[in-house]
Amino acid sequence: MTKLLILSALTFITFLSSCNKCDSSNSTEGIIVEDAIVRIIGKAPEQALITNYLSSEFNIEVSFDGGLNYKSVDFSKYSVMALSTTASCSSGYNRSVTLDKTESIVYYTVLITECSTCQNSTTIPNYVLTTLIPEEYTAIYHTVRN
Repeated sequence: MTKLLILSALTFITFLSSCNKCDSSNSTEGIIVEDAIVRIIGKAPEQALITNYLSSEFNIEVSFDGGLNYKSVDFSKYSVMALSTTASCSSGYNRSVTLDKTESIVYYTVLITECSTCQNSTTIPNYVLTTLIPEEYTAIYHTVRN
């Protein structure tokens, strides 16, 4: 009976403490191309909307196979956005890119969930590949901390 009581108490404490764990997972929303990994070779811009080769002074590549192979971004199909953020080294990022076609605006928002398990900070460029964004669109950037 004592063992059952101790086991029940441990289960209850584990259940209560698991509710307070920080979720440092990453997710994407909007017109971001899932599973695309973008890399920019050279000094990365803090914020950028790159819609063609002429709008960038960087070599921009994308991988669709988990980073095994990279190729140049096809700007006839895709655009690239960047929003550099600094957060704790144990953080989750929800990246969202949405279009307001009426106003010709593209919004890039990064929601950061910072976990207290790490005290050091790290800077992330938050490169994302999106479906094609028209060149005339104005980019608005937001960073939100959770």
